[in-house]
Amino acid sequence: MTEKKEIKIKSLENSMVEIEASITVKELEKQKEKAIKNLGADIKLDGFRQGHVPQDVLIKQIGELPLLNEMANLALSDIYPTIIIQNDIKAIGQPNITITKIAPGNPVDFKITVAIMPELKLPDYKKIAKDINNEKEELIEITEKEFEDTLTQIQKMNTPQPTPVKDENGVEKAPEPKLPEINDEFVQKLGDFKDVADFKAKLKENIKKEKENKASEAKKIKTIDVILEKIKIDLPQIIIDSELERMLAQTKSDITRMGLQFDKYLEHLKKTEEEFKNELKPEAEKKAMIQIVLDNIIKEEKIVPKEEEVNKNVEELLKQHKEAKEEQVRPYVEMVLSNQEVFKFLEEQK
Repeated sequence: MTEKKEIKIKSLENSMVEIEASITVKELEKQKEKAIKNLGADIKLDGFRQGHVPQDVLIKQIGELPLLNEMANLALSDIYPTIIIQNDIKAIGQPNITITKIAPGNPVDFKITVAIMPELKLPDYKKIAKDINNEKEELIEITEKEFEDTLTQIQKMNTPQPTPVKDENGVEKAPEPKLPEINDEFVQKLGDFKDVADFKAKLKENIKKEKENKASEAKKIKTIDVILEKIKIDLPQIIIDSELERMLAQTKSDITRMGLQFDKYLEHLKKTEEEFKNELKPEAEKKAMIQIVLDNIIKEEKIVPKEEEVNKNVEELLKQHKEAKEEQVRPYVEMVLSNQEVFKFLEEQK
């Protein structure tokens, strides 16, 4: 790109960059015919068939400056990707492009600001994971109270609610339901259990497994939290906003699935949607930071999910969501499975 000033690239706060450059007259001229076609497509003039108006007549109708603006915009659509690739700018989201100087017969100056993927220097995540994995673990036990409380909860969940009765003042009150006896007949209705002894043994095993899963999850959270403490990321607002919108959409979907309306849910909370979003912001920022950390570990460790596992999950999701498209579902599945592999990798550091 000759007869133009040198490209200037400046780093801004919050992982943004500013690009300043020019479009040459030669580059603008390459776009002239297409610009005339775009702007003149709907022009109707007496004596000419639509689409067959001579070029010089069209130019007079369009106007010199609108035509030049269209030529500049077309040229920018070609130039911007070239600048990004040649200067290894890891741009994300839509750029903000401003034409700063435009005049017939002259190069067009422009300025672009765009968010970039933040640079991240990972701490020694393997050592962090190893230290946390090797911390002394508390012995996982099930107290008698925990076990009895779980039994009572199961009884309540499997007890029909009695019909409300009116007291002497005509006020309806629901009597306390009588809990069923835990016998062979009761437990066999709950699942594949031989008898009460078999049911209680499996229940204790499930409670223990759940506590072990919670302990394992706590280690994962601690590992990620310690990694986050040791890094500094200037997150572009676009990344935070994207995560915020994803969380909001998920919340709306969950509320709808429960048979509720989101606006009624907000009324119950006595909050506007904007207030609700503001409350989600800290969590959205943390989730976005975690994903960037995971992405960097995936790249560093060359983690790739198994193709058959990806295909299986994609197929299942497409069955559940008929309106979804594979090109949208596949990247999501690959990300989720890759994240799972990262956590598995960190758990294995001993």
